[in-house]
Amino acid sequence: MTQSYPASGAASRPQAQAPSGTPAAALPLAGLKVADFGTAIVGPFSARMLCDYGAQVVKVETGTHLDVFRSGAPFKDGKPGVNRSGYFHPFNLGKQSLLLDLRQPKARDIARRLAVWADILIETFTPRVMRNWGLDYGALSKLNPRLIMLSHCLMGQTGPRANYKGFGVLSAALAGMFDVTGQPDGPPLGPYAAYPDWIAPYFSLMALLGALEHRRRT
Repeated sequence: MTQSYPASGAASRPQAQAPSGTPAAALPLAGLKVADFGTAIVGPFSARMLCDYGAQVVKVETGTHLDVFRSGAPFKDGKPGVNRSGYFHPFNLGKQSLLLDLRQPKARDIARRLAVWADILIETFTPRVMRNWGLDYGALSKLNPRLIMLSHCLMGQTGPRANYKGFGVLSAALAGMFDVTGQPDGPPLGPYAAYPDWIAPYFSLMALLGALEHRRRT
């Protein structure tokens, strides 16, 4: 399970460490603050890599819609449970954790406060979701003009299919990867697993680092 520390009292808080065990203050992204509203692989893995380099990351979930990977096997000792998934932990190691029911106005107020605190906010919803909650970039950047926001979903933020939701297997099919794999006389096979989900975080990380450098210069 990701770890939550007391909200106040520096004396009671252990020294922050990256997942590598190196003190966070000694790493290049020390002091960077990240709000991770992502689920599954791309958003959480992107945030995890920032955490690896010293960023403080707060992962936000809701009690009614936990990260889908919490239900993924293998489970510790073979016993299913929301805090026991071996699939969830590698993408969320080193983060702090917060549960918010964003259907509630008070929870959305807390999310806005988190956006004001953060340097980077990562979210993986279809575009209409954050907009309907009043948590889209246009709204949050008015509260925090320095905020960098990574929004990624299956079909991007604009266009007629922007609200078409899904994971990497669907994006691989839409991109034509299934049409170019398999035997000539057999059905399409597609790439291994949800291939785009495994490569997208590295591009996301490069984009975020570029945005941080742009913000520093301007």
